[in-house]
Amino acid sequence: MVSKSDQLLIVVSILEGRHFPKRPKHMLVVEAKFDGEQLATDPVDHTDQPEFATELAWEIDRKALHQHRLQRTPIKLQCFALDPVTSAKETIGYIVLDLRTAQETKQAPKWYQLLSNKYTKFKSEIQISIALETDTKPPVDSFKAKGAPPRDGKEISSNRCHVLPIASYQAQQDVPSSSCAYSVSALDSAISLRSPASFR
Repeated sequence: MVSKSDQLLIVVSILEGRHFPKRPKHMLVVEAKFDGEQLATDPVDHTDQPEFATELAWEIDRKALHQHRLQRTPIKLQCFALDPVTSAKETIGYIVLDLRTAQETKQAPKWYQLLSNKYTKFKSEIQISIALETDTKPPVDSFKAKGAPPRDGKEISSNRCHVLPIASYQAQQDVPSSSCAYSVSALDSAISLRSPASFR
């Protein structure tokens, strides 16, 4: 079983672009693919300085990360121009990130020039950072139940007493009637039907 400390996130932050042509009728989107899993930014305005401001993350354990680094598995980013009317997607260029540059310490973002850029008169670039972060998502087996959230703006009173077996008359005394759906008198009636031996 993989321990919590061995679970990591490869986080690629796609921040902004520069030196893009203005295409008011189009949007820009960046798709990133790693180990067969593809993620994408939301479409943004196709301006000369598009603002992506998006983090894409892949879960991985340390053993798999080591293997990918040995194999030099790349993270490939492709930039597309999207026509929102026809949904046509036009390839603009791509960027290849080296997974070996990802560190667990915070790194300053860098500008990466689009390769095979369709906009040949522009040196379009995207500002990107890549990092490793500890996956802080709690494992399922350590989940701790929390109280029910308020509904319709009102606090919900605790009703846990209905799932607790009353094994003795003392248990009945310890359950406050104000927090139960039924009254103490109802419990007294139920207890009076049992023989005294059942409470020993």
